[in-house]
Amino acid sequence: MSQGSNFSREAESFCRDTPHRYPPFNKRNWGGKLHSLCSYQGKLKPAIAYFLIETFTEPNQVVLDPMSGVGTIPLEARRLGRIALANDLSPLAQAVSSAKVEQISSKRVGECLLEISREISETSDMSIEKAKSQTSWGLNGNISEYFHPETLREITIVRRYFQNTLRTRGPAENLVLASMLHILHGNRPYALSRNSHPITPFAPTGDFDYRSVMDRLESRIATVLPLVEELAANSTPGKAILGDFREMPFKDVDAVITSPPFTNSLRFWSANWMRLWFSGWDQESFKTEPSKFLESEQRLSYEPYREFAVTCAQILKPGGRLILHLGETAKDNMAEEVAPMINQYFSIIYSGREGVHDTETHGLTDKGATSAHLYLFAERNSRKI
Repeated sequence: MSQGSNFSREAESFCRDTPHRYPPFNKRNWGGKLHSLCSYQGKLKPAIAYFLIETFTEPNQVVLDPMSGVGTIPLEARRLGRIALANDLSPLAQAVSSAKVEQISSKRVGECLLEISREISETSDMSIEKAKSQTSWGLNGNISEYFHPETLREITIVRRYFQNTLRTRGPAENLVLASMLHILHGNRPYALSRNSHPITPFAPTGDFDYRSVMDRLESRIATVLPLVEELAANSTPGKAILGDFREMPFKDVDAVITSPPFTNSLRFWSANWMRLWFSGWDQESFKTEPSKFLESEQRLSYEPYREFAVTCAQILKPGGRLILHLGETAKDNMAEEVAPMINQYFSIIYSGREGVHDTETHGLTDKGATSAHLYLFAERNSRKI
């Protein structure tokens, strides 16, 4: 990896040329279908991740995303021959990231599907009435309003299966879970819900048609498993963990590349509320968990980025790179706010700006308050922690 002035020139060139904006990289589905393993509002464009990794890291280097979301950066790192590491505090995000970067046993995926099928057919202690009583709440309407009663019963059983197997859950189970999360709600035939939105579960409309969980889940697995197998045959697996960025156990990382939540933009926990519920959150969790996330903390102060800098400095090799994809609103320039928080252990190499007037809507009218994307490029200095 080139050092010093080369890093600055590369960063300036990236921000000036914005290569991800040009064909074929500007196509909506560029990067492959595995990036769409589970739909997710606020996901970084894969082409941006591709060029950040391809330009600023080398093959076989270790690349970490401490706030990985659904694993866009780690997946591109793996596809580009890097060792991909992912971390996120969200159980939804960790499951999807795991399915994208870790080694998956196709045999175990099949076994997991059989276990779920058996749970649905043999469970006698989950009646429709009990399923409704457990789902008589929600953010855009009660969960029970989204599904035919029998579909709701099956979904509740499968959710419990994943909670009961939490301690033994591996990448194969996470692939099945991620597939289940993808089909949970939407406006297409694959979805288990009544007509809603596939990214954010807006209040449902339409008839209460029964939709078999196993039929749709097996169909989804049949689509994504070959993609996972192809990736495994051509890349080295990485690791995805669940936890706070302050407590990551990684060491000897070459580069940290991440896109933290943008200030005053969408709330990830509310935009993804139904998938978080299926991933383990209950009604009380929505009162206690959001405050633990950086997106909530930075609404009050950017001070958590000092802790972020300490953690990154501890896990990066000397001279390791830190690249942040940030946001700008009418009131906040995140790069200007974050830079003073990290400069004790990092040398700021370059900062760039990119307007977002032509970003995709995905059918959503509220795209948040973000007016520009910012890029902050930094290098680990020699200061001891």
